[in-house]
Amino acid sequence: MDTVLVGGSVFLVAAGAIFLGIDRIGKSDMPERRKRLLTYLLMGGLVALTIGIFHWHRAVYLANYNTG
Repeated sequence: MDTVLVGGSVFLVAAGAIFLGIDRIGKSDMPERRKRLLTYLLMGGLVALTIGIFHWHRAVYLANYNTG
């Protein structure tokens, strides 16, 4: 399995969806505090997803190529 291709594709799709969500939140008539909070939560989710993808790639790589 090519974890770089799969992980990169998942990241790009998620990042696109998150940035579209942030754009819609920015154009909404919500209070500014709620907009800011939701934006931070979405960006934090993207960071967490990125860390998860790197962890998954590392685990698969070590399982496949561990010579120990």
